Amino acid sequence: MYVIVRLVDGSKEWKIEVPEGSTVRDVLAKIGLISNEYVIVRDGAVITEDDEVGDGDVLVLYPVVSGG
Repeated sequence: MYVIVRLVDGSKEWKIEVPEGSTVRDVLAKIGLISNEYVIVRDGAVITEDDEVGDGDVLVLYPVVSGG
């Protein structure tokens, strides 16, 4: 199955093939990203790294910004 991952600003997009039962963590690890550096949104709702992905899902990544 395929999952699309894109940065919110549209600067990067990946189409990843993953096996059934894969989680968001699995998808991000496959492209070398660390899940705690992003807020992940699917269909307008925030999801966690433990959520399973489905065929055709589009995951939008919002970088976590911190500072003081």
